[in-house]
Amino acid sequence: MNQSIQVEKQNIYKISQHSDELAPLQAGEIRFKIDKYALTSNNITYAVSGFKLKYWNFFPVNEPNGVIPVWGYADVSESNHPDVKVGERCYGYFPMSDYLTIQPSKINKYGFSDGAEHRRKLAPIYNYYSKTATDPTFNEHTEGYIPIVKPLFATSFLIYHYLKKSNFLEADQVILTSASSKTGLGLAFMLKQNQDTDGKKIIGLTSTRNVEFVKSTGYYDQVIAYEDYVKDLAKDASVIVDFAGNAKQIKKLSETLGDALKFISLVGLTDWKSAGSFSKVEKAEFFFAPTHIQNMYKEQGSEKTNMILNKNLVQFIIDTKKMIELEAINDFEKLSTIYLGMVDGKVNPKKGYLVSIK
Repeated sequence: MNQSIQVEKQNIYKISQHSDELAPLQAGEIRFKIDKYALTSNNITYAVSGFKLKYWNFFPVNEPNGVIPVWGYADVSESNHPDVKVGERCYGYFPMSDYLTIQPSKINKYGFSDGAEHRRKLAPIYNYYSKTATDPTFNEHTEGYIPIVKPLFATSFLIYHYLKKSNFLEADQVILTSASSKTGLGLAFMLKQNQDTDGKKIIGLTSTRNVEFVKSTGYYDQVIAYEDYVKDLAKDASVIVDFAGNAKQIKKLSETLGDALKFISLVGLTDWKSAGSFSKVEKAEFFFAPTHIQNMYKEQGSEKTNMILNKNLVQFIIDTKKMIELEAINDFEKLSTIYLGMVDGKVNPKKGYLVSIK
């Protein structure tokens, strides 16, 4: 039997468990036994953007439900493919369930992609499974942090290089909303690592309850609570990187900066319930990480891009271990409670959640 966690696509508050029979493997297929995966606010973004960005299409189930994709680890429990062995451990994009059946393609020593028909038109970055035995970022001492940090840090890394390539749109300061979010911390880390060269002031906006935590990271030159930025934010040439997705807040921030605002990069939806419409927000552009990494691969090659990404990722994980405590989720009741809290925007930035329901 395969047990999965599903939500209603039109009402993501409705979360439930389902059990289904496993179909026999076909020729060329393998079956993963999913070991553990991360649960972060990134997964809420997948659910909220499920229709627009096709996240519901990766692991389809019966309507009106959908399965939220997650990042984690799995072991090959069955194989009908000559080039994939039982017992191989992989990191990648999985459903919130016990098992996943895929059709491996483009196999090499580092991993393989799922060549299933329904995934071929979806973003390739989500279809790739890396073998932990040959993954340079894999380390048993940091294994638990990788699914929590790596998907988000990849976005942070790509945003940084996009801004760098664009000469930061002639801005003197970079303002990050939802500065306590893991993607926000990843970008702040990249900006801090390169601050001597770039010369940009790093400003974090966050809720009052998270101000001290954000300050403690040491990544930001200034940390401002949302209710204080009108009086405390310098009206210098600015780029905003928005991880919150609150259009009303962004419009107000734009008005506060006036002509000093050069550009807004719209990335996340941590405050998705207050999102509103961005159609009337000037100088704003949505950032879709899979498109940008494909562009970097074309410009620099995948090997060089991944080498630079992995070098920075390893350092950020070392930092993350000092800031974030791992917490296990071993049953549906706890998962449901934490998931619903995340849907409501109640995320403890000091916690990293790993799900392993046996």
